[in-house]
Amino acid sequence: MKKALIGAVVFVLAILPVAVNASPQGKLNQVIGAGTISTDIVDGGGTTVASPSFNMSTTNVSTGCQTITGSYGSATQRVSVDNPGGANAGWTLAIAATSGPTAKWVDGAKNYSFNNPAGSGCTGGQLTLDPAAATLNLNGGSTATGVTKGTSTSFVSGTTDSITLMSASAASEDIWSGYLSGIGVSQKIPPSTAGGTYTIDLTQTVTAS
Repeated sequence: MKKALIGAVVFVLAILPVAVNASPQGKLNQVIGAGTISTDIVDGGGTTVASPSFNMSTTNVSTGCQTITGSYGSATQRVSVDNPGGANAGWTLAIAATSGPTAKWVDGAKNYSFNNPAGSGCTGGQLTLDPAAATLNLNGGSTATGVTKGTSTSFVSGTTDSITLMSASAASEDIWSGYLSGIGVSQKIPPSTAGGTYTIDLTQTVTAS
């Protein structure tokens, strides 16, 4: 009896490397330049207030000198500075009468001064701002280091035509945003000033050092 021999059959599967053409590499370039420092009056959400206004206290006609008070900057009308790297050596925020030193408090044909120091401000009328009374808040940046509020200052025609509200030294953060609220305001009203609703326009500017 013959035995049948079953030969072992081995299947060999060869997986050979396939040549792959390298894909070309792309590169994206991006430039982020420094922004421009700016100031504005903004609401709680950071949106520009179209026609900001601040009311002084109400008084009556008087035969004597009077002082009325108010506040410049509030939670809904914030005196803001935004510095996106545009003023790395520091900056100054100041305010002045829009029409310059010849401006007046005006109600139609009636007017009186905002910058006459005669008689301690009582002769013609004098406006004083006190940024030191304000609250300084951060919008962006981590610290207020190097940022300083101004001091109480009165307008004097030809001498003090603008008042510093806030300033930053070179030690301040280069990318910073913040605002003031509650800047103190007081106005001396000359005796016998006629009754009315008087207004004066002010403009704030920020200047890089």
